[in-house]
Amino acid sequence: MTSEIKENLAQILEKLFSLHRFGIKPGLERTEMLLDILGNPHRLFPSVHVAGTNGKGSTCSFIAAALTAGGYKVGLYTSPHIHRFNERIRINGCESDDESVVRLARPLLAEAEMQHTTFFEITTAMAFAYFAEQNVDIAIIETGLGGRLDSTNVLSPLVSVITSIDFDHTQFLGLTLKSIAGEKAGIIKKDTPVVIAEPRAELRNIFITKAEQENAPLTFVHDKYSAEILEMHVDFSMDVQITSPDKKFERLKSSLSGNHQLQNILAAIETLNILSSSFPITDSDLRIGFEHVAKFSGIRGRIQLLASNPPLVIDVGHNPACLRQLISTLSLSGYESVKWHIVFGAMADKDIHEMLGILAPITKHLYAATIDYERAMAARDIAAIAHQFEVPVTEYNDVRSAVLAARTQNEEPLIVGSFFLADEALAALGM
Repeated sequence: MTSEIKENLAQILEKLFSLHRFGIKPGLERTEMLLDILGNPHRLFPSVHVAGTNGKGSTCSFIAAALTAGGYKVGLYTSPHIHRFNERIRINGCESDDESVVRLARPLLAEAEMQHTTFFEITTAMAFAYFAEQNVDIAIIETGLGGRLDSTNVLSPLVSVITSIDFDHTQFLGLTLKSIAGEKAGIIKKDTPVVIAEPRAELRNIFITKAEQENAPLTFVHDKYSAEILEMHVDFSMDVQITSPDKKFERLKSSLSGNHQLQNILAAIETLNILSSSFPITDSDLRIGFEHVAKFSGIRGRIQLLASNPPLVIDVGHNPACLRQLISTLSLSGYESVKWHIVFGAMADKDIHEMLGILAPITKHLYAATIDYERAMAARDIAAIAHQFEVPVTEYNDVRSAVLAARTQNEEPLIVGSFFLADEALAALGM
């Protein structure tokens, strides 16, 4: 990258990130306006649209990885990024290039100032424009927040997918699981197949009602498939068996591990099955994609082993449901007796009391870190909550100091709590 491009990129990203001051504004009007300026690029490629509280990034990555292994040119739009903005917009696992980020952002930023468009609305328009100009065969698109009023809901996808539902962003999506599920169900489109991975019986009718209204063919993956973990490994990969009335995958290897990943795998398999008439892949393609999902999609930070001897683990889990999944996966992967040196930082709007309560039984020492982000909870406030669980805790005013302190113990460090924490931690580790 030339110094000029580097300087331009820094300026563009500074302007982009400044749009966070406009906050979150549910609604499609501003996104439609931006896309109209760009010639409506979202109409120029087929897509899969994925919503859900947890698991949507993993599900997107499984789908993208299998299609990439099958030889297709696959766009993937996910958020937030961990280390670089360009991670949000990828093709076949490769980040968008800096020159394209600068070029696509410039005309949109002028509109942002006049229309008060948000950061996510701009980045969504950029992603769709990039995929169109790069002539992707298909793009896998993750919602940002909710579904019904999310910027990405301008799409007319080939398949809509809804992963697990839990409490998050309740100030926008509602205070009950049913209200949250209703917002996610807003991505269900007329005559468009929809795949549901959320298993709760009490939420089924919400999806059934919306699908009937839209005449959308509906599949609940837990009705069609059974899934079993055969073996979980210390590197956080696993072998699973998937069975349906017409297909059986024996010892399917997944590089993303945990009981919670089973429903993401099922959602991906059913989506690929629906796509097979237009985007056929072989069983071998699927196996290769799932076994090497990080390579083919670019996903990072999902219960990821960064180093061994001692193990160094990072996870972007950022709500109580994610942390319960983390605890289960650590136990099933051979770490059931380990007490961890946990580097923890999180956004202040999360249920940090419940999160620390979940982590307390596996915590040897907590390194409370203040993330360099305006929404982050201060280390002193994290520490005050941790003391309620009688957890040994030290406060750090920055993530780097916390990470380095945890590593000097020559015992098991675990970094968890936020995508933003993962970003700063990986930078501190030189990764």
